[in-house]
Order: sequence, then C-alpha cells, then structure tokens
Amino acid sequence: MKKIRDHVYLFRSVMQQLNTVAILTSRELIVIDPGFFPDEIQAIRDWSLSLRPTSLRAVLLTHSDFDHVAGAPYFPTYDLLVSSRWDRNNEALSLRALERFDTEFYLDRPWSPGPMRPLTRYQALADSVSYGPLQVFHTPGHTRDSISIVYQNLLIVGDYLSVLEFPFINSSSTDYLNSLTRMQHLIAEYAIDLVVSQHGPPARGSDEISRRFAQAFTYIEELQNRVTRAMAERLTWQQTLALVDTMTFNGRPIAPGLFPAHHRNLKTLWKEYHQHVPLTTP
Repeated sequence: MKKIRDHVYLFRSVMQQLNTVAILTSRELIVIDPGFFPDEIQAIRDWSLSLRPTSLRAVLLTHSDFDHVAGAPYFPTYDLLVSSRWDRNNEALSLRALERFDTEFYLDRPWSPGPMRPLTRYQALADSVSYGPLQVFHTPGHTRDSISIVYQNLLIVGDYLSVLEFPFINSSSTDYLNSLTRMQHLIAEYAIDLVVSQHGPPARGSDEISRRFAQAFTYIEELQNRVTRAMAERLTWQQTLALVDTMTFNGRPIAPGLFPAHHRNLKTLWKEYHQHVPLTTP
C-alpha cells in the first residue's frame, strides 16, 4: 500500500499490475476495483478494518471485466457502485473467465467451489453524478460500462491510458476516441495533475499525461491506417495479421502475450470501418 496523495491510497496486485484506489476522508472510505488475489484483497480488508469507522463505505467498480469484479464479494457490507450502463452480458462472461482462471490455477475463494455469483443490490450511477466526494463520468469504449472518476485534481480512468497496454477496444472505437477526448476536457476542467490507470504506474504531471494520450491516439490511428491498407490491397487474414503485428506501443514491439487483445482490436475496427468487406479467418 502506498499513499499517493492526501486521502488517496494505492494497492497494487501482481495480477497485471492491477491498481486498487482507496479514498479515505473523515466521512467516507471508497475502494475502487478491490484487488484480485485473495491475499491481496484480504490485505485491503485488514487495512480498512484498522481504520476508525466512517459513515459511508463503498466499493466502486470501474467496469465489468473479470479482474475488476473479483474483489467485490469480499466487502458484503459496503455499498456497491457501478455504472448505470452496467453490462450484464460482459459480467456473465467475466464470471466464467474468473472461474476458468481460478480452477486452472487452483485458486480458492470464499465461494469455492463453483463460480462467483452475479452481482446484486448495487447502486447504478448515472453519467456526471456525484457520490460523496467523487464525480463519476461514463467513458465507454474499453467496455460499454466503463467509468472515470474525479476526486479533487485526481482522475481515475479504469483501463485507459496505461503505460503497460495499448488501448483495449472491447466495445467501440468511436466511443473509445470520444471518451479519450472527454477525459482531456475533464483534465482541463478540474485541473487534473495525476491520472491513475487501473494497470501500471500513474501518470504525474501534464507532460506525462499528454504523452499517455498521444500514445493512445497514435495506436488507434495506426491500426485504422493498417486496416484500411489491408482492405485496399485485399490482403488475407494472415497477411493482415503480419501487417499489424509489426506495430509498436510505448516505443516497444507489442508483447506476444498481448497479441490476442491486439487482434481483437483489429477485428473490431475491421467490422466498424469496412462492414461491407467480410473478414474471413481460418
């Protein structure tokens, strides 16, 4: 656990360097995306139990992917907060992915054996609403239900603007680009000087924040250009893969472990920009 700002604490998982942000004021404790592995989640619970009581305690989920929802059942007495666009279909996929992960690696959780139960009794947050000291904004594109959170001059963006991973476009590239632009407006409006992505180190200061945005926009633009080229040259699927697999991110080749996400992005953009051209995979 690391204190990154007054009232703001960061816990980092070894699972994809997943960040849990805890905001602690005199009246509220709000835990955002509460960890992944059971011992990591227990450390967050132990820390919270060591604090004096607060009038409000809540768990807030930035979106419905499996690594972000896994910790929610560990805080049964907390209010559970999600986007009003919460994607039940993606949640169901995530719970199956979590069960596959846990059974593959023999990971025990309080509900084992069997899958995690669907989330219930949550409070759905509309766009641009306040909750305690937080301002919550819908920022779809990574998923349909992604949200970003402003606390003072801190912006928490879920799975956007990570230095570790290029944009994962699981919903819509148009939404993704619009959400990036909206985040830029929030940064200007709230004088944001610290951005926390849910994976990897935060972005501190205007130079690093601007660099993160430039990386994201450049990746999407380059992928669009290569998809357009593949269509114009009538490349096969394997030739198209070879074309996009030479792309880089953050000055380095895309890691082999991230190729599946990169290829999903390719399919998403192909369908969006070239709906009249079928994409045939072997």
